Amino acid sequence: MPSPLSLIPEHPGIHAGITLFLKRDDLLHPTIQGNKWRKLEPVIRLMQQEQQHGILTFGGPFSNHIHAVAAAGKAYRFPTVAIIRGLSADFSNPTMSYAHSCGMQLIPVTKQDYDAGMESAVLRQIIEPFAGYFHLPEGGATVEAIKSCAVIATEIIAQTPQAVHENRFVALPAGTGTTAAGVIGGLGRSGKAIVFPAAPHGVSERIIQSQIATVFSDDIPDFEFRTDFIFGEFASFYPELIEFVRVFLSQTGILLDPIYTAKMMWGVFEMLEHGIFPDGSVITAVHTGGLQGWDGFRQRFGVDIYQSSL
Repeated sequence: MPSPLSLIPEHPGIHAGITLFLKRDDLLHPTIQGNKWRKLEPVIRLMQQEQQHGILTFGGPFSNHIHAVAAAGKAYRFPTVAIIRGLSADFSNPTMSYAHSCGMQLIPVTKQDYDAGMESAVLRQIIEPFAGYFHLPEGGATVEAIKSCAVIATEIIAQTPQAVHENRFVALPAGTGTTAAGVIGGLGRSGKAIVFPAAPHGVSERIIQSQIATVFSDDIPDFEFRTDFIFGEFASFYPELIEFVRVFLSQTGILLDPIYTAKMMWGVFEMLEHGIFPDGSVITAVHTGGLQGWDGFRQRFGVDIYQSSL
């Protein structure tokens, strides 16, 4: 760290003197990519100090978070356990297969018990033997993770000295809102963040504001929460979005993930196309990793990102 910036030379705002960068957090670690590394780093330090016996966490059967925690356990030699949402979860899918190969113990529960959390007697009984483990929420959403993600903003400010707060914009996708809260709090009044949620549920402007207030202060910096680029559900298949990723890859050599950064960059390009950013703006979009998601898309939808889908 800091992760580098890649200049995106071709975009709809080029004639307005707008500069577009992609912050390559996907390059931070070969398997614990992007914001997952930022979130897990404080927990990994606890494991190295032997303050906890291992990590117990939660997620869906295609979760980037589960993939990253499993990779961290293998790389840094501590045990990992994951409570998986849904008894019908396919444990042979690429994400679950990888997690299992890393030594992660996978425990499926019903969606009802999963959603009930600690109010579920079944879940409490499953978790009881792991009292000495660090219980990591879904997506790695902790106070420590928010603080760690704030460093992203600090790095961007240092890496874009040509920008001032009026024309510095930071674009980032959101799942739980943890990364967004950290970046917004870290950015403060030195620019404006634009948040692109990946799903119509799970995160909101209010949730992000609450996370910021918990770590920083009640003086919430201004940010924009764009819900118009969600593309239906969390991991839906849209050929147009896949084709956008393919073209972006051919022009830049950078692969976006199909669920988070693809929607974010589509949104940024649409906003540039419609002249929403002021002339001379400096925009930094954050690549939060998640590239393992393509394995799931390949299995579920037969997507070959290197072949046109239209």
